[in-house]
Amino acid sequence: MDLLEEFGPGIGMPHVENITENIRCLRTKQGSNIFRVLFFTLVDQRLILLSGFTKKTPKTPPAEIERAIGYRNDFLEQQKRKKKGSDGNE
Repeated sequence: MDLLEEFGPGIGMPHVENITENIRCLRTKQGSNIFRVLFFTLVDQRLILLSGFTKKTPKTPPAEIERAIGYRNDFLEQQKRKKKGSDGNE
C-alpha cells in the first residue's frame, strides 16, 4: 500500500498488474504466502479496494475477478444514486 500511495496505481509490475480494463491487482508476498488485492481507480485518483485473497494458483481465479467486477459495479451504481440524490433529482 505504501508503494501505491507514493507512486500511484500506474506503478506497474511487479507490484501492480492489470486484470481487466478497469480492475488492477496489487501483488504482495509475506514469507511463503502470496496475497492479492483487487482495486480500481476513480477519476480523482482515489483507490477503491474491492477484494483480497491468498493466491494459491498461477492465474487469478475467475471467481475473484467476477466478484471484484460485481463490487465495482455496485460501488459505481451507489455513487450514481448518491449524486442523483444530491442534485435534487430524486
